[in-house]
Amino acid sequence: MADRGRHLPPPPDHTWVVGSLAVALEEGGGPGLGYRRAGACLEYDDGSGTHWQLVRLAGGRAVVTGFDVDYSEERDPAELLAGAPGWLPRDWSGLTERIAFCYWWEHGADEWSYASCPPDRGAKVTGSPYDVEERLFERVWERVGDDGQVAPEFTPQLDALLDAAFEGRVGEDGLGAVLRWLEDARYVRPAAALAAAEGAGLTPGSRRPELPVTA
Repeated sequence: MADRGRHLPPPPDHTWVVGSLAVALEEGGGPGLGYRRAGACLEYDDGSGTHWQLVRLAGGRAVVTGFDVDYSEERDPAELLAGAPGWLPRDWSGLTERIAFCYWWEHGADEWSYASCPPDRGAKVTGSPYDVEERLFERVWERVGDDGQVAPEFTPQLDALLDAAFEGRVGEDGLGAVLRWLEDARYVRPAAALAAAEGAGLTPGSRRPELPVTA
């Protein structure tokens, strides 16, 4: 059972889909929300040193690490990995970012697991995917103003795109419809957005990337 004083990240599938969709929209000309993806690694950086990283691993596993400059206290990786399963990498000597929290996800789990060390208050930053929709709405309001038409017109298009992303059926038309709210139609690149979505496994026939498990 989760520690009530500990903030747990969203489930890995939610974080992966929403964060990867944010990456795709940025590739298509939309706003930069701080997300980047390279293979099976999705990263968020707010530009001030606060960051988290989600890595997808074979067999339905995942791991999240990160640090919040305002609330985190840097910890020894050995402390964060106490009691962790054997498949979780132990050698973090190559990391260049500070680490204050670590959560791991097992296949079939319904919540994250973690070491018994005290909770890190900065782990709440892992909830940033929950803010993506609101930040996209803010971008639309900045462009067209809140004239009462944004919500009824933009909401169903964004909802449809999110549903498609979770179901692995994102298409160029759906991306283009949302992008034209976020940026002038002359500058949107739906094909580039689609390529990014495909790389994340959000399109028909594509697969979400994952790293092999060595133990």
